Amino acid sequence: MPAWILTLALLALPLPGVPRLGPGSEIRVTTPDLRVVYLAARVTEQGIVTRSARPLVPGQPVAVVVRVGRRVYVFSGRAGEGDVVLFLPEGRVSLLRTLREVYGLRWPKEVPLGPRPLDRRRP
Repeated sequence: MPAWILTLALLALPLPGVPRLGPGSEIRVTTPDLRVVYLAARVTEQGIVTRSARPLVPGQPVAVVVRVGRRVYVFSGRAGEGDVVLFLPEGRVSLLRTLREVYGLRWPKEVPLGPRPLDRRRP
């Protein structure tokens, strides 16, 4: 197992410059060049609501774009098994754990951050 996946459970830090994620804030997981959006979600009074989702391949480089009001923050990372690992100056951080423990937001269970299960139907 790659070392960066093992660090997934170690850190939950505030995202640099992001004081809070209130209603109207957006979170997007994209390619590093920001051209392809894999996941788009919005923070509401009830929590996180996803607007679109595409499968991520574990180990795939990604960018996480967070918009709070008019401010936009971009963090580099890599797709993990059901999560995204962010590379911050303080270390490697789990996106889902940070959202839960630092910002009090739960990721919707129906939207996994990982590859889709294989289609087992026969032709």
